[in-house]
Amino acid sequence: MKKAIYFFWMLLGATITPVQAQHEIGTLGLNFQVGLPQGAFRDAYDEIGFGGSMDLYFRINKDLPLYAGFNLSMMGFEQLRRDFTLLLPGGFYGDYRLRASSNLFSGYGSLRIVPNTPGWVKPYAEALIGVKNFYISKRLEARQDQFDHSWQEQDRDTDGDWTLGYGGSAGILFYFGHSGIALDLKCSYLAGGEVTFFQLKDDIDDVQFEENPFSAFDPVKATANMLIPQIGLVFTMNTDLVNDISQMNVK
Repeated sequence: MKKAIYFFWMLLGATITPVQAQHEIGTLGLNFQVGLPQGAFRDAYDEIGFGGSMDLYFRINKDLPLYAGFNLSMMGFEQLRRDFTLLLPGGFYGDYRLRASSNLFSGYGSLRIVPNTPGWVKPYAEALIGVKNFYISKRLEARQDQFDHSWQEQDRDTDGDWTLGYGGSAGILFYFGHSGIALDLKCSYLAGGEVTFFQLKDDIDDVQFEENPFSAFDPVKATANMLIPQIGLVFTMNTDLVNDISQMNVK
């Protein structure tokens, strides 16, 4: 555990050391992102997503401005809630609540090219290919009694679908002097195959909640194309990090 904590601080510490006389080995990026459905996906599911991403890149050759790495992201969309009342055996009524949240997880392998331009502003471009999983978590809750406002979970269900994802990004890094830390502004367009997701029925009042409350959702198919503006920070990793880790292993 101590080694893991030490490694984390060395990872951040390596980004703060002046980088002029050091060999860069890669970058770590953390971003906030907004997901904007495009095309048929927007027509079928016009909801904006919010989330975050992490990417890790390693420089392939010190003489080439080319990096290889991966990107992981998680994005949340609409949060649904529907309250309803059911007639229970014995002539009593019970209060129930149906909750649902839609999410998108994606993982990509990627290549990034950063031209060797002078100054602290560095434009770049990325190519990505991987997979994404659009899923919905559904939860049925019941109120404990008429005088209690707490709800207890009765049932849970998750539906999701995996599909291929691919696309590209264009961005600009604004470095804070020699610190090795940069403000990252970029926008990605990620297309992919057809995915099945779930929406609340338009005729929700006709749903037989007593038989299957989760039938309140209809499956919808569409190609999950998205435009994703992002903002975050990029930390440069250099040879000081490698030396510190080597010393840690010796100890």
